[in-house]
Amino acid sequence: MRTTLLKASTALVLCSSPVLAQNTNWDEELGDLAGTTLAISTITDPFIDSMQRTAPNFEQLTGASVQIEGFGYDALHDRQLLGCSQQDGSTDILVMDGIWMGEFVEAGCLEPLEDRIAQNEEQIAWSDFTDTGAAQASWEGQRYCMPIGIYYGLLFYRTDLFEQAGLKVPETFDELKQAADFFTDNPDFPGVYGYAMNNQRGAAAGQQYFEWIFSAGGSPWASNTLGAEDPYADLTPTMNDKTSVDLVQFFKDMTAYGPPGVESYAWDERATGFANGSLAMINDWSVRAQIANDPSTSQIAGKFAAALMPHAEGAQTVSPVGGWVMCLNAHSEQKDAAWDFIRWFASPEVHRQYVLEGGPPSRVSAMQDKEVQAKYPWTVQLDQARQNAWGDVRPRHALTFQMIDVIGTEVNRAIIGEVSPQEAMDSANEQVTQMLRQNGLLAN
Repeated sequence: MRTTLLKASTALVLCSSPVLAQNTNWDEELGDLAGTTLAISTITDPFIDSMQRTAPNFEQLTGASVQIEGFGYDALHDRQLLGCSQQDGSTDILVMDGIWMGEFVEAGCLEPLEDRIAQNEEQIAWSDFTDTGAAQASWEGQRYCMPIGIYYGLLFYRTDLFEQAGLKVPETFDELKQAADFFTDNPDFPGVYGYAMNNQRGAAAGQQYFEWIFSAGGSPWASNTLGAEDPYADLTPTMNDKTSVDLVQFFKDMTAYGPPGVESYAWDERATGFANGSLAMINDWSVRAQIANDPSTSQIAGKFAAALMPHAEGAQTVSPVGGWVMCLNAHSEQKDAAWDFIRWFASPEVHRQYVLEGGPPSRVSAMQDKEVQAKYPWTVQLDQARQNAWGDVRPRHALTFQMIDVIGTEVNRAIIGEVSPQEAMDSANEQVTQMLRQNGLLAN
């Protein structure tokens, strides 16, 4: 399999925001959709609340009813894929993880948006989406979806604790370990642990591996190097080389600075632990900063900040990118109405309002918006992160979901001491190799 993305670059440096078209008069642009009910399935990440606060504006404009249903990560993937296999059109709009793109396109689940976008280029302002966000929404040279929930991995830290301790924010793996060690079991900071990562067996630990490997100075497969025009030209796994094994050892070492049970932490446990004040630092997707920022649910609102992810000595930070794209179900019987919602929701002016409601900024204009930055200060670091991110830091081919689960199982086995990091990654490398060969993605 050879894949050409529309654009995937390690950096995008802009001197100013892209020039955007004038705001669309949606009263005139959208038709009367009274009696139409649009069904959307999405992840129950924090941005679902922002979607639910934004969607009623579309209902008022068109008379349509918009129903948004949320699911957990694995459940959403399985539900959407099952619906596709059954040619089920009851869900009109699929909000899906960008790393599922290859799998869903090859299964015929998505209606290509290339022609629809081309007819509305000025209105949509595609070039305003972050480069890596646009890559997440595209496959084999076609735009299939619209970026609406693009995340970047950041280091979040307690400013009050760091100021009290007189410590600088870590920039390298070694500095991160030293800072985590300093706060853990320190009588001056009772009840505080230094750090927590995504260690849970399966998808959590598997994704963690990909989020860190480039900043460790490595690469997960042969052709996936920074700036590669075709990251999928050679999928030969390199997951058991020294850099990968050292990275998994680093994951294991960092559990010494986490709360009891940190070996099974995933997204929710990590974010909740930071918000309740028991963690000095975490790495996390940018969207989850809202959990720590909400004074109704957080003990540390106003007491934390963000920085770029650390890197290994001699390497550079490559910010992880992920997130969610809004797609048109190929089996929907209401494609025109669903497309009206998608282009409205993802438009620059509506996207800005959605971001102010707490949604993840997926456009450069929203990241650089002064009102957005004032309300959500970590957006400044997001704008930096999108400039050093790599669109294929996580794989996006048809076997991605299964492959990440296999790797995450082996990484967790090393973390909890069932096997050594070398044994774990030897096993992961072999399993992934066989999987790719059996499915024709790697020559025998």
